[in-house]
Amino acid sequence: MGIILSLLTFVFVISVLVAVHELGHLIIARKNGVFVEAFSIGCGPVLTEKLDKYGTKWRVSLLPIGGYVKMLGDADITSVREIIPDNVSEEEMEMMSIHRKKPWQKLLVAVGGPLANLIFAVVVLTGLSMIVGIPTYLNVIHTTSESSIAYKSGLRNGDKIISINNQSIEKFSEIKDIIRKGEDLNIKAERSGKVEKIHIKMKDDEGNCIKTIGITPTVLKYEKSTFVNAIWTSCVITYTIAVENISAICQIIVAKRSTKDVGGVISIFKMAEESAEKGISSLIWMMAFLSIILGAVNLLPIPVLDGGTILISSIEWIIGRPLNEKFVNAIFFIGLTAVALLMLLGIWNDLAKLKFIKWMFVK
Repeated sequence: MGIILSLLTFVFVISVLVAVHELGHLIIARKNGVFVEAFSIGCGPVLTEKLDKYGTKWRVSLLPIGGYVKMLGDADITSVREIIPDNVSEEEMEMMSIHRKKPWQKLLVAVGGPLANLIFAVVVLTGLSMIVGIPTYLNVIHTTSESSIAYKSGLRNGDKIISINNQSIEKFSEIKDIIRKGEDLNIKAERSGKVEKIHIKMKDDEGNCIKTIGITPTVLKYEKSTFVNAIWTSCVITYTIAVENISAICQIIVAKRSTKDVGGVISIFKMAEESAEKGISSLIWMMAFLSIILGAVNLLPIPVLDGGTILISSIEWIIGRPLNEKFVNAIFFIGLTAVALLMLLGIWNDLAKLKFIKWMFVK
């Protein structure tokens, strides 16, 4: 795939997922009487905009990555209003500020974005399940990360897992079930007609259980589902992916998992490119996968993320009064710093995988 088409695919994927996320905030905000000043696809200078009957400016902005929804008062309680709708008084506008809403309403508005991403994923996966089918995976390794314990132990791309701990393996899901037990793995793998015996120790040097070994499977076939089964399967997949990603981030935070597993923008770009090359169904599947991750990560109780707002609103709801403004600003700054560092770590890891860091320091 050409670089231009790859970039367009990447921009399309990110724009759709961010638009879904921000629409979730917008819908819940309006339902709770919050005035939404602007909704933008993209960031930066505004290319074009249209005013709707609710007084919201719908925009397309110059930088095609991301987007935003601007609610009255979300900058601060005295933030400048872009527009005042007809037949609305200053007093009424003041009450339509997000700052004037009750803690449980702020909580719902914050939940709207992540919830929209998760619902989007369920809808997309349900459609895929009925039209194309959910993939069933072979016991053949498609990719093995060079930094993973699987690669270091001897597993390679194309290896067919015959058995683990004397248990025959036919589907990749069986491998995941065994890994979750936390027991050391005695693997028999077929490679070029020969059987390789590989041992993987499932505890690190500190005695912590390793939850993943760093392999991805090869797709066997797609199996179509009925409507009811498709919804159920989609909900299970969404829940599983969300929990696994939240768990992985928590493990990285408490140093139970390598920071090398953190990916950045380049990883997402490569995922979009590879998925698009495999066809439209693969690209849509990847979008659903990323939507789940976006929704799940935003639920983490970290200031700056939606989960941080949910946490603060919950505390204010319980204690019956707002938290100290200086304290809130301080923890939001800490959260912003943490998220920024995590993003930089992802970019660093991406560049390291591309050998860019090594090349940069070679004399």
